[in-house]
Amino acid sequence: GLITYMRTDSLRISDEARAAAYDFIRKKYGDKYIPDTPKKYKTKGNAQDAHEAIRPTHPEVTPDMVKASGVTSDQYKLYKLIWERFIASQMSNCLMDTVSVDISANGCNFKATGYSVKFDGFTILYEEAKDDEGEKKNVLPPIKSGDSIKVRNLEGNQHFTQPPARYTEATLVKAFEETGIGRPSTYVPTITTIINRNYVERDGKQLKPTSLGEVTNQLMSEHFDKIVDVKFTANMEKSLDEVENGKKSWVKTLQDFYSDFDEELTEAEEAMDGKRIKVPDEETDQVCELCGKPMVIKIGRYGKFMACSGFPECKNTKKIVQETGGICPYCGKKVLLKKSKKGKKYYGCEDNPECKFMTWDVPTEEKCPKCGSTLFQKGGKNGILICHKPDCGYERNLSNGG
Repeated sequence: GLITYMRTDSLRISDEARAAAYDFIRKKYGDKYIPDTPKKYKTKGNAQDAHEAIRPTHPEVTPDMVKASGVTSDQYKLYKLIWERFIASQMSNCLMDTVSVDISANGCNFKATGYSVKFDGFTILYEEAKDDEGEKKNVLPPIKSGDSIKVRNLEGNQHFTQPPARYTEATLVKAFEETGIGRPSTYVPTITTIINRNYVERDGKQLKPTSLGEVTNQLMSEHFDKIVDVKFTANMEKSLDEVENGKKSWVKTLQDFYSDFDEELTEAEEAMDGKRIKVPDEETDQVCELCGKPMVIKIGRYGKFMACSGFPECKNTKKIVQETGGICPYCGKKVLLKKSKKGKKYYGCEDNPECKFMTWDVPTEEKCPKCGSTLFQKGGKNGILICHKPDCGYERNLSNGG
């Protein structure tokens, strides 16, 4: 395999792996990128340490070599991430000088703070800030007292206190790690479950709570406050580790948990007896074509759907469709954003099933210069624009003039 055991959260690596990494670093970048003292990272107390940290099996096998071997795009990207982080973790530190500059011009004083790079170290290979798109870096150019500068532009910005940003999948996993919730093998199933059960939904890269999620969270917090606690899972993991090590009786552990849980469950059943919890509907600007009342978005067994607010008198319902602005290359009708049974996005003709057109490629606003049909983007920002109209065959590489 290309990598070691992937379900561990250990940070420990073998001496052989470190030596192999040093050999590669020395040949590729030189001795100055080898740290004076070997880097060792402390593994958390509740980590699964039976296996080494996730790392490339052979550091000398570079991502470019793997890409050339014919792996899929996702496999290449994952290996590249693991390989770069592992090699960078064994390289010398980056050295930076903090810089503060006072600028005087036309009776006005300006202040700039940032840093200049003295030695790039591991950042020659990997820089974590690059993982976060749009993150601004305060790198200042070499500058000395008395230098003159030219104004490119002058902007007046006003900043207001912002609420904490919503979690993305990456920041949620980071929160799991910091609070000791779960293990690496449970991160993806946990996130997949809360999305599939409509507790949260994707809003770009962020995870946004749904009405169902907010109601469910409120009920759980009111009646099961000991379980809806970030420390619950970590404490349970610690107790189970003590059972495994023979320091604690498994019978006593179950009794301690279930006695409290049974009491909470009984109280919740009594408090909620006969009550029906209503999930708030989302209002829309659409009008029911049968009775003229506003349409609302409801959450059902198979996800969101649109229904008449006059229910039960009016039982009009319909699927939620999201137009993309694209035109079907087969029949000329609208291309809609749809979801598969597993929740994966794809694009298809509004006239389905009569028209069979569907694609994973994203429709764009650009038209084909050969036939005038909608162009679709295949791959990421370095992918290609392609025309799906039969017998056209036009495509253009985005990295070459896109």
